[in-house]
Amino acid sequence: MARRIAQTVADPHHVLVQLQAQPSLTAQAPEFTPTKKAPRTPSKFVGDCSEEIHIAAQWWSSKLTQHDLANSEVLAFEHAVRTGLQSKCNGHWYPNNPLRGSGHRSLVNDISTDPIFLAAAAEVRIRDIGTRLPKAVMWVNPCCVKVQLDNGRYPETVFSTCASGSNSEGTASDDDDL
Repeated sequence: MARRIAQTVADPHHVLVQLQAQPSLTAQAPEFTPTKKAPRTPSKFVGDCSEEIHIAAQWWSSKLTQHDLANSEVLAFEHAVRTGLQSKCNGHWYPNNPLRGSGHRSLVNDISTDPIFLAAAAEVRIRDIGTRLPKAVMWVNPCCVKVQLDNGRYPETVFSTCASGSNSEGTASDDDDL
């Protein structure tokens, strides 16, 4: 073997001739074709989530501190939240897999204020929206809307058409023990 390597170094053209003289290898494996991804589950159209969105927007507007606001301003805020949430849910609504997209569809007023609330408040010209709404996280999922208040132990079910025992947002239910 050492002699062959020495010949290769001494005569580089010999290696080329030797490689060409060997029979070519034919591939026996089938042609590679990349696997196709599983087809995406089509999301529900925004119109199909309108009930959940309506309930969510209504809940937030009902919790709005409104001592200095006209009723028309509160209704305009609710409408703007509904419109923002419809845009957020568009393409992210999966009734066969309610947890999919749950974080995307959530509404938050905690350490930060959700951009939907900020946009709705700006549209209606309501100041300090973060302090006017309760500190909470809301999950808007197919068949179920729940909210976890800052001081609450369990999420509160705001709306549900789910079968008993269903848990569409991945949090402890009102009846579960820790």
